[in-house]
Amino acid sequence: MLINILLFLVAVYALFTFTLAGIWLKKVTFGKRFMRKVPKDTTISVLVAARNEALNIPYLFRDLAKQRYPKALLEIIIINDHSTDDTVFQIENLRNELDFPVHIIHLEEFDLRGKKNAIKMGVQQAQGELIVCTDADCRVGEFWLLGMQQLYKGRNAKLISGGVTFIPNGRLWTILQSIEFASLVGSGACAMMVGKPNMCNGANIAYPKAVFEEVNGFEGNEHIASGDDEFLMHKIAEKYPNQIVFAHYQPNIVFTQAQENLSTFVQQRKRWASKWNHYKDWKITFLAITIFTLNFGMLLSPFLWLRNDLTTTQFIVLWLVRCLPEYVFLAPVLSFFKKVSYIKYIPLVQILYPFYVVFFGISAWKKGYVWKGRRHF
Repeated sequence: MLINILLFLVAVYALFTFTLAGIWLKKVTFGKRFMRKVPKDTTISVLVAARNEALNIPYLFRDLAKQRYPKALLEIIIINDHSTDDTVFQIENLRNELDFPVHIIHLEEFDLRGKKNAIKMGVQQAQGELIVCTDADCRVGEFWLLGMQQLYKGRNAKLISGGVTFIPNGRLWTILQSIEFASLVGSGACAMMVGKPNMCNGANIAYPKAVFEEVNGFEGNEHIASGDDEFLMHKIAEKYPNQIVFAHYQPNIVFTQAQENLSTFVQQRKRWASKWNHYKDWKITFLAITIFTLNFGMLLSPFLWLRNDLTTTQFIVLWLVRCLPEYVFLAPVLSFFKKVSYIKYIPLVQILYPFYVVFFGISAWKKGYVWKGRRHF
């Protein structure tokens, strides 16, 4: 009975993954075809929540200075979340190098903390029609804001989510994280492309200020430390189900830092997993449970084979049916993120992935993690 269930789940998963690959290959564009010649007349407020990012924020500032978008229509709002390093000093030194206003909000002045409060305060003070968010440790290309604006105007988008990947550094640890992360970003993008949004990333997201206010921002999930991106997207999707757009162009990719070590990686993923039991959409919860069950079964498969509950042929077919569709999907996603050289490492990630899913699936039920020097419960 257990074998039949496992084989069925793998078959369904394979069909699902092949479908994702088909959606991705049909929709994604590698060039700069977002240039729809829509008027560049949208005022934009770029929001950046920053906490102890003195080493990273100068790079982001220089990227923002190179944006191919009318400077008169731009403003940057940095929300300082109780930084204890030289983050504010760096901002003050760099703000005069930009040809558009740079505002700083200090959360401590409002007795507030956390990213949701940072974004909320930023939106309140923003003068732009379009809110574009990224993180202080990110790098963006020169067409980033133009691409967001063109999609906003050209598609009448109520929320735009762009691709995010890790800055390459030659380390195997970063390569493995990049492949795992590409699977999350890619599957979330495909869901948006078919009008069923479920995942996005706050490091590369945009929405009209009016829409944020219309859905009352983060109201209803302020008590959850993470989810400044996905919970907001779900609220907007309920009101505008067909106007959630993925920025499927390479110039809109945002590059961020991978986690330096296993300890910080675990804390980040526990932070992400802490959102799972707060989702209201049963389909997302069902998908998460199904993927957990499948990967738990994949971990059991070697023991079932050793006990002769699974024949050698069944064991091989099980892993091939699971891994081949993943490879077909991940290879073009990695190519889109300019990481063709990482494709050869996909099989290694496929071996490690069931351990990852089961560990963090169980961890999601245990409250508590440490992020940015703060303990959350």
